[in-house]
Amino acid sequence: MKIGIISDTHDNLSGLKKAIEIFKSKEVDQLVHCGDWVSPFTLEFFDEEMKGFKIPVRTVVGNNPGDLKRTIMRNSRMDNPIEWPKRVALAFEVDGKKAIIFHGDDHDLLDALIASQKYDVVFTGHTHASRNEYIGKTLVLNPGSTSFACKGKIVDKASVAVYDSKTNKAEVITFQND
Repeated sequence: MKIGIISDTHDNLSGLKKAIEIFKSKEVDQLVHCGDWVSPFTLEFFDEEMKGFKIPVRTVVGNNPGDLKRTIMRNSRMDNPIEWPKRVALAFEVDGKKAIIFHGDDHDLLDALIASQKYDVVFTGHTHASRNEYIGKTLVLNPGSTSFACKGKIVDKASVAVYDSKTNKAEVITFQND
C-alpha cells in the first residue's frame, strides 16, 4: 500500500495544494498527517481539495494545535472525516507492518519510540526537515514540511513523502514555491 505522508502544513494552502496534487499523481491509498494543521480553514481547504479522492486519512495534533476545538468540530462535518485521536500518538497496522504517528516535539519520547524497535515505521514531523533513515529495523520517516519554512527562515522548497508498506521504504519528494 502506498501512503502519502505530510506534516507541518501551518496553514500554507499553496503548499498543501501541491502536496495533494503529488499524492493524487502517485495514487496513494491513504494519507498520514504528522501534525500542525493549525487553523480550521486549512482543514476546510483540505476537504475541498480532496473531493473525488476519498481515501483514509490519519493524523495527530502536533505542538501547534491552533483552534483545536473548532478544527475537530469541522472534521466531523467533512465529506471524508480524518481519524484524529485525542492522544499524542496513533499506532496502526498496514500490510503486517506496525506503524506509529507521533509529531516529534518531545525528543525523548520520539527517541524511545524508535529505540523500542516495536515499530516497523515511525512517522514524525516537527523539525520541518525531511528524514528517511533506518535505526535498527525501524524506518524513521519525517516528510519535512509543506509550509516553506525551516529553522526560522522562509525557504523555497517544501517536501512530502510516499511510503510503500510492502517494502517498508519511502521516497521524499521536494517541490518549489511558485
